[in-house]
Amino acid sequence: MEEDKKTLESGPPERRGQVSRREFLKDAGLVVGGATIGSMAILSACNGGETVTKTETKTTTVTGSGGTVTTTVTGAGSTVTVTSPPTTQFVEKLVGGQQISFTVNGKPYTKVVDPCWDLHYFLHDVLGYYDIKTFCYRGACGSCTVIMDGRPILSCMALAVDADGTEIETAEGIATANHALIEPYVKNHCMQCGYCTPGFLTTAKALLDHNPNPTDHDIIEALAGNLCRCGTYQQHVIAIKEAAAIMKGGA
Repeated sequence: MEEDKKTLESGPPERRGQVSRREFLKDAGLVVGGATIGSMAILSACNGGETVTKTETKTTTVTGSGGTVTTTVTGAGSTVTVTSPPTTQFVEKLVGGQQISFTVNGKPYTKVVDPCWDLHYFLHDVLGYYDIKTFCYRGACGSCTVIMDGRPILSCMALAVDADGTEIETAEGIATANHALIEPYVKNHCMQCGYCTPGFLTTAKALLDHNPNPTDHDIIEALAGNLCRCGTYQQHVIAIKEAAAIMKGGA
């Protein structure tokens, strides 16, 4: 049995009809290298077309409307070449996506989005609307509330593809437009840390758009889904009623 063991460990692969550990690792390295080259090609496209050399033994070409990514073998290495100006949309299309058109605070957009993206990620992380806050990310706190076609929605609970053809408002747009809510919110100290404020503001604006003369009960019901760790709830009722009066031409 010892002799059989020595033969398996030392005998040449061609005699045993099996692959040695060294050969196996070599072949495994080629497989891993191939995956690496594919990833580097896409990263190169995103970064503007750098040339990257890695060990590889094949040629791969991916062509899309935004450009062409080609992996070409050159001896012991391979060169990743990008032709045509690469774009983010081109890279997104390589992995699958859907083109949508919409507006945010009056600004029109046409973008390719991944079908799995939620609206919060798309607006906050991709488009850079940082006034949309990330708190619980479970639809429980209201800090990520935006107004879509007049309705306050939790952006973390909506899909980006559902924004196609819609008009979206965020707290940034409300502030830029100098809405009647802004001054009462500041004057009545409706925020302490301020993290929840954008969600309250968008919810309050949607309420006033539909009900320009809300009662205390109406306001409390409308804001029921917005949580404030600092406990400024009572101040929102005062501020929203003052804003309603300003919108009607009152004090």
